[in-house]
Amino acid sequence: MRNHFISICKTALCVWVAFFWLLSGQTSAQDATWLNVGSLHNWYSEIGNEREHGLVTSQQYGLRWPAIFEFQDAQATKAFWIGSRGFDDGVNAPFDYKVIHTGPRVLGADHFFPQEFTLYSRFDAPEVFVDGVPTFFEQVIPDEIDPDLPSDRMLRNTVRTSMGVTFTREIHQFSQEHHDNYHIMDYTITNETGQYNDIPEQTLEDLLFYFQFRYSPVRKSRYLVANHTGWGRNTMNDRWGDGLRGQERGEPFSDGGPPMRASYAWHGYEPERRIDYNNIGAPQIDPVTQFMSLADTLGHLLAHHFVGHATIHADAGPGDPSNDMNQPYTLGHINSDDDLKSSNDPFNRARMQREYNIMNRGVMSRHAYQVHSASEFIDFADQESDPRLGTSGGMSAMKAYGPYTLAPGESVRIVWVEGVSGLSVEMAREIGEKYKAYVEDRTSDAQGPRIDGSTGIIDDRAKNEWVMTGRDSLLQTFERAILNYNNDFAIPQPPEPPSIFQVNSGGDGIFLDWQYDGDQGQLEAFEIYRAQQRYDSTAHLVHVADASERSFVDETAIRGRDYYYYISAVGPDQTGDPATGTPAGALRSSRYYTQTFDPARLQRQAGEAMSQIAIAPNPYVRTDDDNLRFTTRDEVAFFDVPGEADISIYTELGELVQTIEHRDGSGDASWDLRTRSRQLVVSGIYIVVFDNLETGERTTRKLVVVM
Repeated sequence: MRNHFISICKTALCVWVAFFWLLSGQTSAQDATWLNVGSLHNWYSEIGNEREHGLVTSQQYGLRWPAIFEFQDAQATKAFWIGSRGFDDGVNAPFDYKVIHTGPRVLGADHFFPQEFTLYSRFDAPEVFVDGVPTFFEQVIPDEIDPDLPSDRMLRNTVRTSMGVTFTREIHQFSQEHHDNYHIMDYTITNETGQYNDIPEQTLEDLLFYFQFRYSPVRKSRYLVANHTGWGRNTMNDRWGDGLRGQERGEPFSDGGPPMRASYAWHGYEPERRIDYNNIGAPQIDPVTQFMSLADTLGHLLAHHFVGHATIHADAGPGDPSNDMNQPYTLGHINSDDDLKSSNDPFNRARMQREYNIMNRGVMSRHAYQVHSASEFIDFADQESDPRLGTSGGMSAMKAYGPYTLAPGESVRIVWVEGVSGLSVEMAREIGEKYKAYVEDRTSDAQGPRIDGSTGIIDDRAKNEWVMTGRDSLLQTFERAILNYNNDFAIPQPPEPPSIFQVNSGGDGIFLDWQYDGDQGQLEAFEIYRAQQRYDSTAHLVHVADASERSFVDETAIRGRDYYYYISAVGPDQTGDPATGTPAGALRSSRYYTQTFDPARLQRQAGEAMSQIAIAPNPYVRTDDDNLRFTTRDEVAFFDVPGEADISIYTELGELVQTIEHRDGSGDASWDLRTRSRQLVVSGIYIVVFDNLETGERTTRKLVVVM
């Protein structure tokens, strides 16, 4: 009886554990998608914020630029808080201070309720295939097609909250090459108290909308410099146009440019690094296996990025859409591991008052200048002090808009941009290689260009000065985004990309063909680029096709190498558009629409004699040891087959197992050891029949399979 009672208790406990596990999964699982048609890729969550470990359990994930290269992630976590004074939830005594949170660590699913999460595209996403199989890095399928969309992609995300505040953020991405490294966030925030969740209708007093950014550029350099750089411990934060250090509020970056209110971050000096040379820019000199090739020690600068955000527009108040240059009200930095950054409780009155005080702090002194005394920005090239300022995890940037008072039904609009820029990859390689020569005392090889136009040794200071020029590149990016917004997103557009792009491996060459459904009047040509061995290696132009062409055979490919391609539609020369920051010249459709991420390979020539046909491996012995496998998949290869053949596989009893229709003109074919019903075959002896469709000849081979 006692054992039966224990068994019942165990069963009940398992049921309750399973119930709460499922409940936890339902409340924590959030829909997410990527914006990935420009050079900047980032993921977005339907809850309205991208928190730590919000998509995968990786410290650095998202804000990838240039996204064609691996491990360019520059963000660790973000937060979005909403705070108000004198809030009445209809249940508890009115709160003097009320703050609800999503991020940096809490999900906020009990207080943020997604209503809409729709990805719009101006045209259908191109279909890209390699050897008949779809190829992609992040598979993104738009929900809606809107030909009138001003941007290439727009994500509309509406969220209700437990405070009766509803916000919609529309996130715009552009693929035009001069505007493809930023995303514009357009928020409309409305008081909807009294409309849902039994929140009494009320005027919301002193509303503050708080954003926090823990940047950590970049993932690729993490284990080269120090693991803790992955959570931004060495990140430097600075600002432009905040009214400090001799600048006016909204001071333009360039003469005659639009008002600029920006915050930005970079990979700063790390005293506790694992390398014995200056780490600014993260020169890849020491060999490290994580996130990089052990053999790549050429000195390339891995962390040449500047990442940040800038305010484009903030309503002066409800009913007043004028751009308030005193917003954001709060600008500053905060200890990333502050006790208020986790376990947030929207019912803890004392804690919420502390949180609101942070949100309401105003403009703080700049983090970078607390770390290092610099008379000009370029002097941060000499930084050798610790960016942590005594904290354990470094500093995050923060900003808050408000305080706004919204009556029921009233709204405010806030628009800001987030982007990444910096040295070009080519310049990061050149400067890094010269710096490596300096570190290795190869003085003659260390001579290179200086930022003042002279030539000299690329030492610590010279290398770091080049990295610091990335700040201006980012501010130019923000300037273009602001101009784009001010001109109703009317930037000059490139032609649409091909709607279908197919790459097929062959014996005489690699065959490319495409379909074009865009405006022929906007099309001048197609450019085809090819990279070898890795999709993120340097891509070279291999062919320019006329606007009427739809195919190309790459006859210069070499057998034994992997090839990756993309095709760009090229428009006519343009005079340039200073109003939107678009230089003169022809515009091209983005490589990110048609990039292949799987290799095409030149296959062997078709076999000349049926007697030459061979099967490998034979026998096929299945093993879990990849070092002993012919390929990483269950597969046998057929070599020197005719260019057009039917290959039929039978059991010893004569039962047909599979038929392969080989038509690509090469001498290579393969079988994945699956039947016509897609089941793996069993051990045994199989008869393989080869029919030459050109000559009518037939030959057979035996294949032994041990599974």
